[in-house]
Amino acid sequence: MANLPPKRIALLIQTSTSWSRQVLAGVAEQALEQNNCEFWIEPRGFYEAIAIPPNWSGDGVICRLTDKKLTAELERRRIPAVNVSWLGKHSLKIPKVVSDEVACGQMAAEFFLSRGWTNFGVVGFPPRLDYSGQVEKSFCEAIKASGRVVSEFEHEPDFGTLNIGDQLSSLAVWLLSLPKPAAVLVWTTTIGQEITLTCRKLNLSVPDDIAILAVEVDPLISALAPTPIAFIDQSPRRVGAQALQLLLSIIDGNAPPEVPILIPPRRIAERTSIDTVFVQDQLVRDAVQFMRDQIGSPIQVTDVAAAVATSRRVLEQRFEKALKCSPAEVIRRSKLTRAMHLLGDTALTVNEVALRTGFLHLETFLRFFKRETGATPTEFRSASAKPRLDDVDEE
Repeated sequence: MANLPPKRIALLIQTSTSWSRQVLAGVAEQALEQNNCEFWIEPRGFYEAIAIPPNWSGDGVICRLTDKKLTAELERRRIPAVNVSWLGKHSLKIPKVVSDEVACGQMAAEFFLSRGWTNFGVVGFPPRLDYSGQVEKSFCEAIKASGRVVSEFEHEPDFGTLNIGDQLSSLAVWLLSLPKPAAVLVWTTTIGQEITLTCRKLNLSVPDDIAILAVEVDPLISALAPTPIAFIDQSPRRVGAQALQLLLSIIDGNAPPEVPILIPPRRIAERTSIDTVFVQDQLVRDAVQFMRDQIGSPIQVTDVAAAVATSRRVLEQRFEKALKCSPAEVIRRSKLTRAMHLLGDTALTVNEVALRTGFLHLETFLRFFKRETGATPTEFRSASAKPRLDDVDEE
């Protein structure tokens, strides 16, 4: 039996953001299983209009459906297509595989509420980019259902970029107006980074005065921020993998789904921008701050006690009263969160991750990580990178 010719797929997705590159990585990983695809792609910026090359002839398209011209062109040329963007409407002609916006907003709200925040803010998407706003809407609805109020930053009507730009003065006024401490959901990591810089000028602490959680992640921008920015892990690789799976099914003659395929978010990826403690006890707050500052050192509870000029016994009593846990538990949790971040978002070796989380011996780190998570660092890293298609609900 002769080998079937490869499916020719155009990837009309900009390559300038981390989210889009992860979607493309998911497509690539799924393609390895199919082993019968050829891709056309060009590097593109976020603000560029992406179109099908006039001389391209292929079997299907995976795209960010960013404008009506692309929609019309796909329909005119009758090319099977799958949209992976929150932009554009789902249809039988161009079905969607996207992160679940409502679930993302609810996850963010539940996280903040469960950690004790009572004041909330939102810096949503730029109006000119014409997103649906379902993430912010579901976040606000969940917060308001708890009896709390959400303050929303008002963008200028014609604003249309991924950052705050010349709205910084308005942002500063808004940040000062928020009751403190406040938990703020922001559209992009870039906006989160600008908030951290603005807070520094305003003598506001991140996260103790303003905690920041981003909807869209860019690890590089987060790393460049004075305080690393937490984000919603939307499972973009699973979006890409499922999009290719759906497109190949449509190319083979199967009917597209009547409703979008929604990929649930995996988790809140915790970073320093949300790592705060709601206690009145200044000694406990100072101790936790010392733990944050020394997370890359092999600190013990006795080191913490010495740093805040008290005895270990008194420190443990104060922690139990204020946080219902021991200083040792806080140290372990902080180191584990940092290790999971480095394993999931960097190419550091396991040994380098161990050193950066204060473990002088690799064996000690391996035992610690396995005990706390049930997985080895290598297993955790592999699970973080590989899209899991078996637990995606297809509707």
